[in-house]
Amino acid sequence: MPEKYTTSYPAKRIRSDGRAEDVKVLLAKECPVKLFLNGKLFTKLFASPLELKELAIGHLITEGVISFREIENVEVEGGTVHVRTQSESRKIHTEDTGKIGRAGKAGKAEKEEKTSREIFVDSESVFDLQAVFAGIEYLESDTYKLTRGTHLAALIDRNGKLAVQIVDVGRHNAVDKAVGAAFLKGVDLSQHYMLSTGRQPAYMVTKAARAGIPLIATKSMPFDSGVEAAKKANVCLIGQLRKESMLIFANEWRVKL
Repeated sequence: MPEKYTTSYPAKRIRSDGRAEDVKVLLAKECPVKLFLNGKLFTKLFASPLELKELAIGHLITEGVISFREIENVEVEGGTVHVRTQSESRKIHTEDTGKIGRAGKAGKAEKEEKTSREIFVDSESVFDLQAVFAGIEYLESDTYKLTRGTHLAALIDRNGKLAVQIVDVGRHNAVDKAVGAAFLKGVDLSQHYMLSTGRQPAYMVTKAARAGIPLIATKSMPFDSGVEAAKKANVCLIGQLRKESMLIFANEWRVKL
């Protein structure tokens, strides 16, 4: 599977003593993806070339454009994804409709502030401490080991069992794809936590919160905006997840000590 995410490129390695050699290295693939909603171009993303159906579903959910129950049909044609909702005439409320840009550019400060005030995860889920530490096992993918150029998102249940694991060149895309995969597999997101390799500003936290995910754990450190967004959204936010420790920044009651 990793070979589908990568491509070989020539490069010249220069060592500190001046020696040079021609080498071939594996780079992570990135491709443009056009997302159509009810027949109209909604946005254009740049992502790894697999799991495009998951990307489209997850992106629309985590951006707050539609809900899971509204999705009627999803079709993939090459690098184009068509999503149909049950009510095609319903007005789509989003700042990004019709705009084209690299994934993540919608995360402006004013939008983060607005969305973080409005989102609340209505879930009472509590996770065993060891279930959270179990996520460490899933933090690194074979594709990352080969390229050092990808992110990962995973969904893990309250027993520490892996439900979904997704790799992508973008941290936003990885989260979107994980949410989309959960929809297609019938995974109850309120009973799972999100594991991410990416940093967690408010924009990333609210993407997960919109999908109803009650806990986010990352190997990185969150931003202060991410912590504040997590507090308001009733999401537990964990940073610097390691074998020996973790840092809980918000809603620590969701971790059973």
